[in-house]
Amino acid sequence: MKKTVLFSIILLFSVMSIASFTSCIRKRDHIYHFTPHDSLYFNAYDTACYYTFKTSKGLDSLWIKKKVCIDNYKEWYFDMASPEGTFNPIFYYVGEFIHNGCKEDFYLCYEKLYENTDPVLKMSVGERYARPVDDPRNMKSDGIYNDTIIIDDGNSFVNHDFKHCYEFEYLIWHKYKGIIGYKLSDGTIYPDSLQE
Repeated sequence: MKKTVLFSIILLFSVMSIASFTSCIRKRDHIYHFTPHDSLYFNAYDTACYYTFKTSKGLDSLWIKKKVCIDNYKEWYFDMASPEGTFNPIFYYVGEFIHNGCKEDFYLCYEKLYENTDPVLKMSVGERYARPVDDPRNMKSDGIYNDTIIIDDGNSFVNHDFKHCYEFEYLIWHKYKGIIGYKLSDGTIYPDSLQE
């Protein structure tokens, strides 16, 4: 009798384990990859370099600590979050923006969500979060970004949960060149000649 009960428990546990395991394996509905054109957006900055910006109040700099591209997703996957929180192809920069000796986090990400469109742009710099940037003024049509993308109150928000040294009132990002303009809360403007 004890052997039968033990065998039944083991059999039930085995069946439940197999059912649970197979329910975690999923087939992707779609698989998109970065195109050669998409990859042109990943060349604005390199790691281990300081990029300087001559502003109306001196010099600011950007330091890229990490540059990562992951585009190796398979047809079948386990239904659990990946380290990047997505199963789609993703490219991102992680770094610091330095103004008057004060460092703020810089994060920019491109995620390929749709075929025949640009990867979706997400960005955070200091207190300003744009996740995603998808407003019509920055788009040509059908998911293609303008070369110049403006991040401001119209498509992002400011998070005051943590103490920050300064705030970006706006940032102008160029798909191929990186940062081409910004204004900070202390009145600093880049480039110095950019006047409102």
